[in-house]
Amino acid sequence: MKSDSTFLILKEKLKIAKRQGLGQYSHLKSTAPPPPSHNKPNEEKILSTKPQDSEDSNDSRNLGIRAGSELIVGMIAGGLIGYGLDHWLNTKPAFFLIFLILGVGVGFLNIYKLSQNIGTSVGFSELHKREKMTNTKHHDDKDPSE
Repeated sequence: MKSDSTFLILKEKLKIAKRQGLGQYSHLKSTAPPPPSHNKPNEEKILSTKPQDSEDSNDSRNLGIRAGSELIVGMIAGGLIGYGLDHWLNTKPAFFLIFLILGVGVGFLNIYKLSQNIGTSVGFSELHKREKMTNTKHHDDKDPSE
């Protein structure tokens, strides 16, 4: 008789475990509702928090990737030009080193321009925008009664 009662107790515990999704039975679907949670507002707050500046983080990530590629491309271009001149003029490391250093300098200059937002637009559109902004500031500063 004792084994039957133990078997029934274990069977009942197994049903509870299935309902709660515990142990090796977590893959089985539970038909019972989940147990009430005392920390429900905190769970909802944690789950609802999303990065608000996802566009800003993407912009900064893209800016970082672009800055790194500017430096690498400058080095590669300078090295290739120097290697080509050395091969053509039979002056082994001279032009390679000179143009490699120039390429690194150009890469850093491009990174500086990128970080300061200088010359990133095509043509004179940025210059015209700046002129318009300064003109509107001067007009806004004037007293309307004049």
